[in-house]
Amino acid sequence: MKKIKIPKIKIPKVYIYGIDVIKNFVFFTLYIIITLLAIAFLIAPAVKTFKKDQKKYYAIKSQYDATLNTYNQTLKELNALKKKNAKILSALRRDFDTTNFKNFASKYMDIKEIKEVNQSVYKEDFIKTTYIAKAKIKSPKNFYDFIDALKNYKYVLRVYFPINFQKDKENIDLTLKIEHFKLKSGK
Repeated sequence: MKKIKIPKIKIPKVYIYGIDVIKNFVFFTLYIIITLLAIAFLIAPAVKTFKKDQKKYYAIKSQYDATLNTYNQTLKELNALKKKNAKILSALRRDFDTTNFKNFASKYMDIKEIKEVNQSVYKEDFIKTTYIAKAKIKSPKNFYDFIDALKNYKYVLRVYFPINFQKDKENIDLTLKIEHFKLKSGK
């Protein structure tokens, strides 16, 4: 078999101010090729991953902002409702005072007796205390005025029907069941 001779290419040496230009050009070209390969295999996938993660971040951020706006709006409505119902909330925190109730009701009736019947838990959050009150009123209108005035009273009270009305000479004897509601302690 005959060997084929490959001619050797001899690169001329060109020097400018003592620097081999051809050799520096080859190193520079090699540097550019390595840099382009690094960009293609290292940096480009990282940029692709970064863009994908950035899209995911902005999607989650917009969802978070929407949820935060909904939360802030609901909180604003809750605070307005709390402010609006502050009187009721403070009324639910007070203990019932029979002397104070007698003074309040004296504008409408003459209370002879208030007796506590029982105390129980109501809907897990409230304590319900039941009282039986015996009073005298001059006319049924006084009783209905009393019922209307309970809306602005400093306790949360509920009057139960039926109510016993009995005519007694000039007055009407009245027996009614009153329930006082109070928040359980710690609420």
